[in-house]
Amino acid sequence: MNKLLKFFTAAFILGISCKGPEITGGNIHLQEGRPDRAIEQYKKSIEKEPNNTTPVVGVSVASYMKKAYKDAVLYLEKAIDMDKEKTEKDLRDYEKLLNTKYLKWQIYYNGAVENYNENPNKGIELAKKSLDVSDPEKVSLSYCLLGRMVLNMGKVDEAEKYYEEAIKVYKNNVEPYIYLGRYYLTTKETEKALKYFNEALKVDSTKVEVYELIGQAYLLKKDYKGAIKSLEGALKVIGEKPTIFYNLMVAHYESENYDEGIKNGKKVIEKGGVDPTVLNNTYNLIGQMYIKKNEYKEAINLMKECIDKGINDCNAYSLMAQAYYKLGQIKESSLWSKKWEECEKNK
Repeated sequence: MNKLLKFFTAAFILGISCKGPEITGGNIHLQEGRPDRAIEQYKKSIEKEPNNTTPVVGVSVASYMKKAYKDAVLYLEKAIDMDKEKTEKDLRDYEKLLNTKYLKWQIYYNGAVENYNENPNKGIELAKKSLDVSDPEKVSLSYCLLGRMVLNMGKVDEAEKYYEEAIKVYKNNVEPYIYLGRYYLTTKETEKALKYFNEALKVDSTKVEVYELIGQAYLLKKDYKGAIKSLEGALKVIGEKPTIFYNLMVAHYESENYDEGIKNGKKVIEKGGVDPTVLNNTYNLIGQMYIKKNEYKEAINLMKECIDKGINDCNAYSLMAQAYYKLGQIKESSLWSKKWEECEKNK
């Protein structure tokens, strides 16, 4: 009884009574979540009626449902070449059948993503076609996709323009603000970076990664007081993230507040799963702070720990040599200095 009811629902929506049995069957399979069987039926209809766009669009939509996005694009473009106006109507009918919206955008957008890795130019072409949609939010997402694509190709200026367009058409999409902020961080244009990060938080204050990025921007512009304030705020929002402690350590080091710097550096060491490079840099910076505080034995013990963990980039040997020299242990200092020289040669 339920299947019969669904059949009449589909027939009412798409005017199936005027269509062949293959399209009817395909629509039922599509509606009930069997895209492979729907494609079989639509292809039989295409053999019978090669000039009818409806089953061609049906194959496109069914392919989209099974995440075969390349096929979805292929059949959609075939239908558009046959009759663009009729294809648009068919798409609206399938949207009603499946209770969804913007099928053409979904097919082009996902098709762009799938094609990009193998053929970037094809991906960009499809992403541009996905701009042909009436919903500003979807247009903004497409511009962001184009921005990411061309940025990966090294076309920075072009990416910037796409992200600006994404903001222009839909101001509530947080993604372009974050991407532009990150971009301006890389170019060390910190005022612009801060502008976009703050705009991002106005759009969506739950984007917790932005709080840390703001701290990094202040750190980059050497506003260490601002960096410390922002990063401490990030800790409250995000939680105890190693990279936040690391950046706080750097900010306190640059502010010559070594006790706080060491405290935050030790938080990095205590956390598991920290990137080895970050961990090594943390050990080195704490070691430098101990030496600046004339706490040479603490520096030596810490550098031995770094060496034992196998993450030393040679600097631990240099810091050991410095610490022993300050303690007046010249023989030990010379030994570690030689190890540093050998390590540097073997890099």
